[in-house]
Amino acid sequence: MRKLFSIALVTCLLARIAYAETNKPLVDFHAQVVKMAGDREAAMMPGFDQIALLRPYGAVIASAKWPTGSIPVCWENASASHKVAMDWTRDAVQRTWETASRVRFTGWQPCAAVNKGIRISISDEGPHVTILGRYLDGKKNGMVLNFTFHNWGYNCQTSREDCIRAIAVHEFGHAIGFTHEQNRSDTPGECKLLAQGRNPDTVLTPFDLESVMNYCNKNWNNGGLLSEQDKKAVAFLYGAP
Repeated sequence: MRKLFSIALVTCLLARIAYAETNKPLVDFHAQVVKMAGDREAAMMPGFDQIALLRPYGAVIASAKWPTGSIPVCWENASASHKVAMDWTRDAVQRTWETASRVRFTGWQPCAAVNKGIRISISDEGPHVTILGRYLDGKKNGMVLNFTFHNWGYNCQTSREDCIRAIAVHEFGHAIGFTHEQNRSDTPGECKLLAQGRNPDTVLTPFDLESVMNYCNKNWNNGGLLSEQDKKAVAFLYGAP
């Protein structure tokens, strides 16, 4: 009975999450869900880590792919007080998605009224995108990033740079069409409880527990680094560097 109640509680909490692709606060969600669902034994069964390799699904929405690899970026509310954090964001994206593919994010200037591309708002709330990939094109406040962590993710106040970089890599993954890895139909075990947002529809790589897009990754946002499968997926989607 206690186990059923815990599972129901998790399901209820997840049902309250908004549709937007929001980035989770800095906690170990994999361990938390295992504990709440009381399913640690199932998660440790032989084959848990390998079962997803039988069916290769890529975590992307095919129609969300940008038509070219050159994607404009601008800041809705750029300010001198956020310059260092804005530079961390740009550098993190260049070191990951740009290094692993032909994607190039251009501009990085204050937004004008009619700017196309990815429009970023800086706000002390849960980082997110309002929609995936090319559908962000020209959408005001289409991506939200948090640089202060007073109202959300307060744990990040002691590691601001690491958090800002890791969040940027995750959110820019959404911005080029990647869904959450745990949303795949072949997601194993308790990781299914973490599904959020759109489901992928395109075959690219096997299920990747280490993906920067996977909430079930024990290393939050994979420490801001792309996994080997992330690199293969973005190179396949936008071309190898």
